[in-house]
Amino acid sequence: MLSTILWGHDAPGKPGGLEPFGLVTMDGILPYIECLAVVVALYLLVGRGGRGTKVLGVLGGFASLAWIYVMAGESIAGGDGVAREVLFLIFSAIAISAAVRMITHDRPVYSAINFVFVILSSAGLFLLLEAEFMAFALVIVYAGAVLVTYMFVLMLAQQASSPDKVTEVPEYDRLAREPAAAVTVGFIFLATIFGSIYQGIPDLPPPAGTHDRNVTRAEVLEGLPRQFRSAVESVSPTFQWPPAENADGRLIRVDEEGLYVVGKVETGASRAVRIPDDAGPRNTQFVGWDLVARFPASLELAGIILLLAMFGAVILARRQIELGEDELRESVGMPRIHDWDDDDTSLDEEGAAT
Repeated sequence: MLSTILWGHDAPGKPGGLEPFGLVTMDGILPYIECLAVVVALYLLVGRGGRGTKVLGVLGGFASLAWIYVMAGESIAGGDGVAREVLFLIFSAIAISAAVRMITHDRPVYSAINFVFVILSSAGLFLLLEAEFMAFALVIVYAGAVLVTYMFVLMLAQQASSPDKVTEVPEYDRLAREPAAAVTVGFIFLATIFGSIYQGIPDLPPPAGTHDRNVTRAEVLEGLPRQFRSAVESVSPTFQWPPAENADGRLIRVDEEGLYVVGKVETGASRAVRIPDDAGPRNTQFVGWDLVARFPASLELAGIILLLAMFGAVILARRQIELGEDELRESVGMPRIHDWDDDDTSLDEEGAAT
C-alpha cells in the first residue's frame, strides 16, 4: 500500500513493480533525483555550516517532502479509502521530520524525544497496514528497552551548565564527525528502496491466489478450536458439533468463495454453513501461529537468551551494590562484607571441630 500511495498503480509486466504517476516518466531517473535532493538537504542540516546553511537545508527538505506529497496526491485523488491515505501522509510526515530532527539536534534529550515520535509514527504506519504485531513490538522494543538504555547514556554524557553555554559540551557531542559518509550511505539506501519500488524485484515469488490463501486460513482457524466453533455457531446456532470431515480429514472445507463446514442441525438435516471472512484469523494470529508451529526452536532459544541475560543483569547489579557497600564500610572503619563472610565461615569450622 505504501508503494501504491507513492507511485500509483501496478505496472503490467513488472513483477512487484509500479507504474508511476505524473512527473515520474523520464526512464525512472526522477526518483533518484528526488533521493539526491533529500540527501543534499540532509547534508546541509548535519554539516558544520552556519545558520544560513541550516535554513537552506530546511527549505530543501520541505521542498523534497512537498514533491513526494504531490506525487502521492495524484494517487489518492478520487480514490477509495482517502482517510487511510491521509493518515499515512500524516504519520509519514511526522516520522520523517522527527527522524531528521533526531540526528540534527545538538541536545541529546531532545533527540531522544524525537526518537519517541519516530517510533510512535512508525507504529501508526504499521497499524494502517494491519500489522498490529509489528506495531506493538516496535513500541515495546524501541520505545521501551532501547530508549531506557539511551537515557542511561544521556545521564553519563557531559552536559552544558546552561543552554547558552553550548561550547562546554565536547565537539564530538555537538557536531557530526563524518556527515558526507553518512549521507552517502543514506543515498545508497534510499536509491535502493526507490529502485525496488519503481522497477520491481523479479526474483520475488508471485502472490498467493485466493484458493491458497483460503487453505492457509482454514489450517490456522482449525487450530483455534474456540474461535472456530464460535464462528460457526454465530451463523448457525443449531449446528451440531463437530462438523463432518472431508476426504482429507479436515473439518473446514475450502472453495473459491471462502471457508465452509458441513454437518447436521437439530432437525437432523445436513447443512453447509459458510464461515464469515471477518470471523477468520487476524494477522496477529497468523504471526503467533507461525512462531509456535513453524519456528518453535527459535522462539524457545530467544526465551532462554533473555532469561540468561536477566540473570546476568541481576548478578552484575548485586556485585556493584556489594562493592559500593564495602567502600562505605571501609570509609567508617568497618570490615568489608566479604570479611564478615570469611569470619563466619571460620567460626563455623571451629565450632564443627570442637
